[in-house]
Amino acid sequence: MQESKRFRITKRRLLPLILIAIAVALIFVMALLKPVPPESTAKEKAWPVQTVTLDAQSRSPQLRLLGRIETPYQSTLSASVTANVEALPRLEGQTVERDAVLIELDDTEVKLLVAQREADVAELESQLKQEQNQFASDKRLLAREKELVAIAQSGLDRENKLQASKLSSQSRTDQASQSLQAAEISMVNRELAVANHDSRRQSLQAKLARAEALLEQSRLDLERTEIRAPFAGVIVSIQVSPGERVRPGEVLATLYSTRDLEVRAQIPMQQAGFVAQSLNKSEPVTAQAKLGQTILNLTLNRLSGQVNAGAGGIDGLFRFEGEAPAAALNRTLDLTLNLPSQPGLFAVPVSALYDEHTLYRVTDGRLESVEVQLAGDRFEKGRQQLLVRSDALKTGDPILTTQLPNAISGLKVEPTGSADSTEQAQ
Repeated sequence: MQESKRFRITKRRLLPLILIAIAVALIFVMALLKPVPPESTAKEKAWPVQTVTLDAQSRSPQLRLLGRIETPYQSTLSASVTANVEALPRLEGQTVERDAVLIELDDTEVKLLVAQREADVAELESQLKQEQNQFASDKRLLAREKELVAIAQSGLDRENKLQASKLSSQSRTDQASQSLQAAEISMVNRELAVANHDSRRQSLQAKLARAEALLEQSRLDLERTEIRAPFAGVIVSIQVSPGERVRPGEVLATLYSTRDLEVRAQIPMQQAGFVAQSLNKSEPVTAQAKLGQTILNLTLNRLSGQVNAGAGGIDGLFRFEGEAPAAALNRTLDLTLNLPSQPGLFAVPVSALYDEHTLYRVTDGRLESVEVQLAGDRFEKGRQQLLVRSDALKTGDPILTTQLPNAISGLKVEPTGSADSTEQAQ
């Protein structure tokens, strides 16, 4: 009985151990029977990239400049007379032709002045004519007075002979002497009148010339009561209104010529020397600008004679080729300046340049760094390109254009196509 009880107790204690041993055995067997995966070797990754094929050519670097439209022909018109403003046939912003009337002034006062000057001229012309007549009369009278002097002299001589013969009195002799002296005095006065004719005539002619000049000035003032455009252009401002009284020198209007527009743009000092050399050699320096949907061609006409304080370059003055556009004064334009052409330049996309002086050439599926010298920019169909040169590069070399964060010589890549080759591999 006790043995049976002891057996049951032992059985209960051993059963868990047996179950655990069986589980361990099963796990071990399953581990042994687990399939082993085949071993694999690590494969180097090839980065997909785009490339561009180089082509060495003579190319002109370009600069993007900010220009401003201006003109050397901008006039400020002022009054020449004192008058009231009568009418304004033209207003600010209107386009006018040469000699078009911009402002009309009341001409009543000026017309009165013209009439006065004309009367002064007529009076002096009359005095000059009177002087001519008087001169002719004086010459005729002088001949008569010389005859009278001769007669008086004969009478005095006769009286002196009679007195010597005691046939005449002293009083008759004195009377004859007085007659001779009176005739001589009259003759001297007439001779003086004839001699002074030239000076009197010259004095009258000078007064007449002065009066005629004043008359011409008054007539010119009469014409200037109509303020006219000195050239074809656009009215910038009208600074008076009808009824206002203006005085000489007072500003009335401002306008500028639309046929002589220029574009002023600052050229950096680094390129100013090349541009100046081209101008000295009479080589054209061209530029393009976009106004709305129109592409405008310009040519550099001259460089400014001074460098403004604090400026990083010198101003260039560009003239439009052909007819100047209808653009407002002081309007800004984006200019693309074509610098002198340089041989042996490669054009690459901006994304191809690393660290400002490195390109990566793709050789046998791996990158190879090449040091380059940056020669400038070029803009084709709205896209910016970089112009570079290097003795280590040649036409036909494929150049990486994809920006890789881990680009380094020897990196394996897989070209997947050209980076817009028709526009970037020029």
